[in-house]
Amino acid sequence: MNEYNFKGISPESIQLLCENRFQDSRKFYEEHKEELKNGITIPMRQIMLDLSDLMLDIDEYMLTDPVRSVSRIYRDTRGRRDKIKYRENMWMFFRRYKNEFPSAPFFYFEFYPNSFGYGLAFWTWKKSAFKEVHKHILKHPDRWLDAVEACKQAGFTYSAFEEYKKEQYPDAPEELKPYLKAKNMSFSYNSYDLERINTPALIDELKLAFDLARPMYEFFIEAYDNMMSEGIIRIEDYER
Repeated sequence: MNEYNFKGISPESIQLLCENRFQDSRKFYEEHKEELKNGITIPMRQIMLDLSDLMLDIDEYMLTDPVRSVSRIYRDTRGRRDKIKYRENMWMFFRRYKNEFPSAPFFYFEFYPNSFGYGLAFWTWKKSAFKEVHKHILKHPDRWLDAVEACKQAGFTYSAFEEYKKEQYPDAPEELKPYLKAKNMSFSYNSYDLERINTPALIDELKLAFDLARPMYEFFIEAYDNMMSEGIIRIEDYER
């Protein structure tokens, strides 16, 4: 096994994260801040460090800053009905810098109190923009199906968060139609075996899965670059 920065996220650290969320107390958080940092935040950032070479090989524009790419334990509750200050789940995105590449496709890793998961997802703030993916699928059907097969080899399952109710492309090949209904999509893997994130072997697992799914990311990013070049997605629309 390779020597990695990441050594694991222990059940005890996850339990403390859950307790911190349950207490929802600044006092409790401050008392356990260093434990949470060493047991949760630093290991998550180490995952990013250990995967950075691969991610930059997949996409030279990939943001690999571990501070910017990993979620914070403390939640920003401004404008939210839910005022709970602390989270019990953590995640990281492997993606291009969002201020320069809004709505770009991304790889991710996340864990919850009783499960973890990772995968590749693509959704756009403007749902109609996703039709550029449909157009790319219709233009390159064999490449698309090969990319789908690569995701299956990575252990990923396809899903769409939203779909068109009415068929958009009635003349399309039947094997493409399930994907041409999507307004967004993901290829993901989930497990309830949290012992697997308490070992450096997780890095090998993520590296293998993300590398196998590379053809799908490349397909997505081509469609995304088309959106940007054609003005379907514009940076100024996302500026606040």
